[in-house]
Amino acid sequence: MFTKGPTTNTVFLTVIVVSVLLLLLAKQTNQLNRFKQAISFITHPILIAVDSPANAYHWATDTFSSHAQLLAENDRLKTDSLLLKAKLQKFEAIEQENIRLQSLLGSSFKLGEQFLAASIIRTNLNPLTHQVVIDKGSRFKLYKNQAALTADGVIGQVIDVNPLSASIILLTDPNHAIPVEISRTGLRTIAVGSGNNNVLNLPYLPHNSDIRLDDLLITSGMGGLYPKGYPVARVSELAPAPGQAFMTARAITIARIETSREVLLVWSQQQPIPILSKEDALIPEESNTATSNE
Repeated sequence: MFTKGPTTNTVFLTVIVVSVLLLLLAKQTNQLNRFKQAISFITHPILIAVDSPANAYHWATDTFSSHAQLLAENDRLKTDSLLLKAKLQKFEAIEQENIRLQSLLGSSFKLGEQFLAASIIRTNLNPLTHQVVIDKGSRFKLYKNQAALTADGVIGQVIDVNPLSASIILLTDPNHAIPVEISRTGLRTIAVGSGNNNVLNLPYLPHNSDIRLDDLLITSGMGGLYPKGYPVARVSELAPAPGQAFMTARAITIARIETSREVLLVWSQQQPIPILSKEDALIPEESNTATSNE
């Protein structure tokens, strides 16, 4: 009823025979190579189409991953750049501060005075009052009427002392006067604050005074408040005052008062600075007074 198919042995034997014939044909002719090339030419686009989704997925994954890494790296570099710029600004500020302090030290050492550096923490500049407050006080043995300098010249004198701070009246305060002399001639006079930034009046110069524009005014040492020889101002204006005993004269301060940030408190050689221990600097004067009273 049913046609009997080939047995397994027959199929197996047929496959072996065909394989041997193909091997012999491959060695003897190029027909098999041409057949392979034809098959490859047909199947290559199919293989590409099959692999395309996987390749596209890997490409997209790598691309987005690289893009994300680049963005993260860019953000990190920007952050590092900002940090470095901030540190650089701080280093530049420290460098400038060191230069200013070295300048302060140099001006003091050249004149042989003892000193204490302090920072200006508050300013009060108006037509009636020119004063600053510094961050050193009686704990550091500051005293009233003590001379204060900048790296360029005299800035004023201490008028009020507290344990943690002190007030300095500036040269330009209208209530301040300083004995000066003309370095070129030795002529002595008084410089009075004008109420204007960096401007001093010289109200007591007779018309025949030997004084010129740009003459340097220095501290004369008269009165004992300011050590002798510190730069104060340069003459900027000279004009006759008809009918008056004295000429009109003004000077510009050497110290740039409105931009100063540090000052030197000066002890002259006649008034040496007291020895200040670490404990004295840390313990308020009230505690010392209470101890002594006990």
